[in-house]
Amino acid sequence: MKMIIKRATLGFVIAILPTAIGCAKAPDEVLSEISNFEDGNAVESVEVVTMPLEEVILQAENISTNNTTNISFDNLILPNSISMPSYRVDFYNEKTSDLFEQLTTESFLGNDGTGISIDIESRVDEWLNNEDYCFTAYPSLSEKCYYRNESDIIISDGGYYFGQTIRMTETGCITYWDSDSTEFDSHSKFPVVKRYYNDFEKAEETYTLSDGSSKSASDIVYFAENFCNSTIKQAENNTFDYQVNYIDVRDLGNGKFGYYVSLCRNDIYGNRFDATTMYPFGYNEFAEKNALIAAPTYMWITSSESITLFEKGSSFSLEETGVNEKIVSLESAVDLLSATLAQGKSYDFDTVELKYVFEISQSDYIDAAREFALDEENDAISSTCYSPDSVYAYGDYEIIANPYWVFTDASAQKTSTNGGGMYMINALDGSFRIENVNEQGNVILNY
Repeated sequence: MKMIIKRATLGFVIAILPTAIGCAKAPDEVLSEISNFEDGNAVESVEVVTMPLEEVILQAENISTNNTTNISFDNLILPNSISMPSYRVDFYNEKTSDLFEQLTTESFLGNDGTGISIDIESRVDEWLNNEDYCFTAYPSLSEKCYYRNESDIIISDGGYYFGQTIRMTETGCITYWDSDSTEFDSHSKFPVVKRYYNDFEKAEETYTLSDGSSKSASDIVYFAENFCNSTIKQAENNTFDYQVNYIDVRDLGNGKFGYYVSLCRNDIYGNRFDATTMYPFGYNEFAEKNALIAAPTYMWITSSESITLFEKGSSFSLEETGVNEKIVSLESAVDLLSATLAQGKSYDFDTVELKYVFEISQSDYIDAAREFALDEENDAISSTCYSPDSVYAYGDYEIIANPYWVFTDASAQKTSTNGGGMYMINALDGSFRIENVNEQGNVILNY
């Protein structure tokens, strides 16, 4: 099947970026991109070819021999899939409490179940009843917290409890942080020595962890997938399997190393779901397009005896809503991206993935937030925001999952540089969107 997607004049293409970055000063890389747009030549139309998924994957595997555009990439990540249906998605938290209780006795998380669990009440009513607060801050949902020692329980003036070892929220998020027994801070504070995107079974070079043991990336991948598939997948009623998306070797100093592991969900057909850590959340990012939900799963391992940090994003259920007989080919996605970006330079991406992305297709909260932002009396465009918790707490929403070709330009370094741009082509209709900046114009998509 072929369809023609018209491209507007160059002036319209240039207008995409100011919408994405807002009114704040843009970083150098974005300003450079605008300059490239101005120097480029507009492409009037692109022929978009759709075909059965099996043919799409076969063509994608051979695209390197046929690609003559200004787009190149280093890592092609394809699903081992036989079907890519459309999905309706919903938050699912019926079994998260069971997982929470199990994790309080998990030895790899340094727990023995003898600590204290506390239920923290929701403060959603306070959030809902204050319009200025509701659309400019995130709600405090009900949650559970586990503390190894009673002395770790710290209550702030706002009623929040700190010092917990494990935290679970109403939308099914689980966060674990070993703040007591590890000397190492967050993974983002340490530089990347090497990043693996695929062929993990061949990653046999070993690195010394903080406890003196030696592990390879292959060893860690095996452990991480087994841990997630034997432990956390139950929280989503076994809807997904977990698979490593990529793995970093990070330098701890003094000849010691740690492994940061990003995992993605897989559906029953073998399709991958997005594992991005964060998406832009300010008003400019959802003013005229669907907001996206980041639901990462990752772990930070610095010893062979324990996990230093672990997080699983919101829990979901899936309902198939349609069969997609045809998918946009990678060749067409490359042509669309080439036509949208400036013609006067080449673009080399770290990864290209065919995967599902969680989109908020309808939300009473986002509709109200848009009205709030545009109300001249509020003057609140710059401060209006959303989060998955906001959408959940406000109610009456619809989340969908559709496949995208996602081109990622990331630099795996420390916090200040571990980010990049995400250029997304909808694999059903060929529509384009870019996700890579926050309301200050800073790149924040850690990948």
